[in-house]
Amino acid sequence: MIETLDRFDAWMYRQEQRAVGAMLAVMGLVVFLDVVYRVSATNDSPLVPNALESALGAAAVPVWAALVGSVLGVLAFRTRGDKGAEAKGIGVGVGFGAFIGAYVWLLPSGLVWSQTLALALTLWMGMAGACLAAYQRRHLALDVGSKVWPERLQPKVAALGHWVTAVFCILLVVLGIRSIIGVGSGELHIPGHLDTWLDSEHAAGTMTGTPIPKWLVMASIPFGSLVLAYRFALQGLKVWVGAEKLGGDDTLKILGLEEEVAS
Repeated sequence: MIETLDRFDAWMYRQEQRAVGAMLAVMGLVVFLDVVYRVSATNDSPLVPNALESALGAAAVPVWAALVGSVLGVLAFRTRGDKGAEAKGIGVGVGFGAFIGAYVWLLPSGLVWSQTLALALTLWMGMAGACLAAYQRRHLALDVGSKVWPERLQPKVAALGHWVTAVFCILLVVLGIRSIIGVGSGELHIPGHLDTWLDSEHAAGTMTGTPIPKWLVMASIPFGSLVLAYRFALQGLKVWVGAEKLGGDDTLKILGLEEEVAS
């Protein structure tokens, strides 16, 4: 049974890695586009020479981006030893300048929701990061059992510690779900984020400037806590039956100093 639970845990870990990678890519893209807009849409960009802005006006930023991009592109392709480095570099630079010009023209207000989306993804990534750390045994822990309990009791005490942590995570799951679906019933019902979103026909209960519902963002807490509860419960079971040995100093392991000290 433990092997089956372990395989499922490993499968979840791989999905979490993919999810974190995807969220980082999305965050990086939207924040980059937001910065590009803030620099490009202003009439007094600190990156563009004043003479060029005076001569070209709003077109100064795309033109300057094309020039700088062309120079950097040519240098990059020459460093690689590519044939036709000049043509390739100029093509990349002109394409970059055209992209900036089209971006500002098509989205005159920019991505006003970029920072809100980044904050929402940060919460999901925080919970996913906690789950990844728990799988790798790099979560923070107070290791007093190895100093207080006899060696023969340490596995049992450690297992109980994991299970207590799992119970605490389940409590967070319950509280997180209640914040989404509300508490109570009838006249005593306190609406949650999902109630607000549904009752307003998706007009309220959303993140500022975006159609992203708040309940979807808050769902990261019960979801991540449930994964953590599973992981800690499994670790406790493995330690209890002897399928997993207790590690050394957890603090050194978290800091990545275990091998250095051992050597």
